[in-house]
Amino acid sequence: MKERFIEAIKKAASEFINVESNRRSMITVTSVHLDKRGSLVDIFVSVFPETGTQAATDFLNRNRDEFKKYLKKHVSLRNIPRVRFYADPVVGGTIEEVEKT
Repeated sequence: MKERFIEAIKKAASEFINVESNRRSMITVTSVHLDKRGSLVDIFVSVFPETGTQAATDFLNRNRDEFKKYLKKHVSLRNIPRVRFYADPVVGGTIEEVEKT
C-alpha cells in the first residue's frame, strides 16, 4: 500500500513538473520519501543543468499549494500530505541543501 502511494505521488509530481516548468532546466523526480504517519512527503529532484538546481527547487516549493491541488484532482488520496521539494543530494545536489530547509 505504501509503495503504491509513493509511486502515485512520484508520477503526479513528474506530470506536474512537466506541465508547470518553464523547460529551461530538465527536472526529474528521483525519489519520494513518506513519513511513518503519511502526513509529510519529501520529493527529491535532479536538475540539468545543475546550475538551475536552486531555482528549480525554489520554484517547486513556491508552488506546493498548486501541486497539492493537482494531487487532489489527479490522485485519489484520503488525506493530502504536506509536501516539500529538495535537490537530490546523490544526483547533483548537496547534503547541505537538504539540511538547510
